[in-house]
Formats: sequence, C-alpha cells, structure tokens
Amino acid sequence: MNTFAARSGNTFYAATVLPVIEELLARGVAQDALEAQFHRKLSDLRTPFMRLPLVVSRSFWAFAVEQSGDPLIGLAAGQRFVSTTRNGLTYLFDVAVSLESACDHFARFFSRFSGHFNVQVVRENGGVQLRLVERGALRAAAPVADFILVSLCGMLRRKLLVSGIKLDPIVGVALTSAGSDEHQRAFNAPVFAQQPNPVIHLDAQLFGTLLTPRQSALEDTLVEVLEQTLRNSEPTLLEQVSDYLIDNPATADWKQFCATQHLLERTAARRLKALGWGFAELLDDYRRYRAEDLLRAGELELVEVSDRLGYSDVQGFNRACLRWFGCAPGVYRTRVG
Repeated sequence: MNTFAARSGNTFYAATVLPVIEELLARGVAQDALEAQFHRKLSDLRTPFMRLPLVVSRSFWAFAVEQSGDPLIGLAAGQRFVSTTRNGLTYLFDVAVSLESACDHFARFFSRFSGHFNVQVVRENGGVQLRLVERGALRAAAPVADFILVSLCGMLRRKLLVSGIKLDPIVGVALTSAGSDEHQRAFNAPVFAQQPNPVIHLDAQLFGTLLTPRQSALEDTLVEVLEQTLRNSEPTLLEQVSDYLIDNPATADWKQFCATQHLLERTAARRLKALGWGFAELLDDYRRYRAEDLLRAGELELVEVSDRLGYSDVQGFNRACLRWFGCAPGVYRTRVG
C-alpha cells in the first residue's frame, strides 16, 4: 500500500472552481494569469475528476480576492455554480426523492469534491442543520465557505421549485466570519455571524417532504459511478508530494521522499516538472499557508511556529514572512488577530 496515497482532505476536484474562474474572466482577469495559478490550461481543469492539492485551492482563492479586489467574490461565484456546474454529485442531488435524501448524499460524497469540508446533517432542537466542518490540511479561507454555502442554498431552493413547491427551505445561514449586507442579500435569509461552523438552517418539515418520484435504478447507478471513480482514482505524483509535505513540513527532503516512494530523483523531478511544479515551490507554498493558519490562530509562540515549519532558526522564518507577507511574523499576527 502506498504510504502517501492521496487523501481527500488534501485534494480538491479542479472542476469545482470553474464558476470562480468564470467570474474572474467576466471581471477582466486575464486567462493566462489564471492558468499560471494552476500551472495548466483552463481546458485541462474540465477533465472529469481531476484532483489538485489543497494548497493550490488556497493560493487560487487568495489570487481571486487580490485580482478582483472583492473579499466577497465567493458569493458571486457561488451563484454561478448552480447554473453552470454539473457533475455526478449534483445529478444525484437532483434525482433524490427529498432534501433529506439529497443532503445524505452530500454528507457521504461532498468532501471528496471540495477537500475543505465535511458536510454533516445535524438534527437538534426541532430543526435541521447542514453543517460544514473543516477537514482539510489547510484552513479554508472565508470566500470558500461563502462559495459553498451560496451554492448549496441555490441547489436546495432549486430542488423545491422544480418540484412545484414555492416555499423556502432555508431559515438561516451561519458564518464563521463577519456577516454583511451582501451576505444577507446573497443568502436571502437571516445571517448569523462569527459562529463556530458554517451552517445552513433548514425547515425541518420541508426537509423530509417527498419531492419527486423515487428513481432507485438511476440513483443507485449514480452512487456506483461515484464510488467506482473514487476506488479507481490513483494519486498523481503531485498529490503524493503534497501529502508528504503535509506530513513532514519540518523535515521535508526530496531525497527522502524519492527513497520512500522508490523513485529515481531525476526521473521524479522531471515528472513533477511536467505537471508544472517543483518540490521547493510546493514546500514554500505549504509553509506559507500553514504559517498563515498558525499565526492567525495565535496559540503558539513564534519560535514554535518556526520549528513546526522546519526553519532552523527564527531569523530564517522572519525572512520567509517578509517575503510572503511583507512584514515580520509578529506584525502579521497583530494585523490579522
């Protein structure tokens, strides 16, 4: 068994960010700048079930906010998702007999697509929650949660409308970030800010209402297609390297990785370069975003953050932060805390 087989908590399906790409193109962001973020042509991202490391998602969303100048770009992109994105999971959602059945499918498969979150269906206090729980190796930026929540709200509402029910299944949306008037308008529901998890609160009665005739054969086929794809999906070298870096940020070494994987160093380096990446670049990217998470959390001393990321001294970590953030780590912590 491959020790570093790709884990869904460290990858996402490239096609899930196509609505974000479409939104950026509509705002005038150059296609070649977008392709540089992924190190590949945009057409390649439409390849079914293409996975990329989560660090690429983190970098891309930071780029999207910077290029658009809009920290709420996830809201606009999420509204595009419902009208433009179709995959096995969205088809399964549409053919499910009820919101309950549809959300159970999402709880089962969604993390394989997003990488960032698990979806949990939680019943408590007479209500129903569709809760997003962080699971990725790197934390999801706020625009990612906005994107996913708006996408899910659109799918839930569309399912009722297609069934001829004009009632709204959504009674509220919880955010881990600060809410805004834009959030209120995008969700068209009460917004609760600074909550422990992103959550969609659903009408419990509508949640269990039968909406469409059961299509057991079609539903079973779609489930099997998803399951078979996951079973047969082999990790790429890019994913294997990324998993290794996440497990070994303080001791990451190309020779060690290749020895563990029984790979020739030069051959593996050429293969990784053919995928658009280099080992040092991936390590630097991972350290940057892990540093952001640890500094924002504020639970560790700076020397502990430096040690966890594999810097031999705090001065080396300081120089890296100056390059990444334009300031020392202590200043960055104060700025984002």
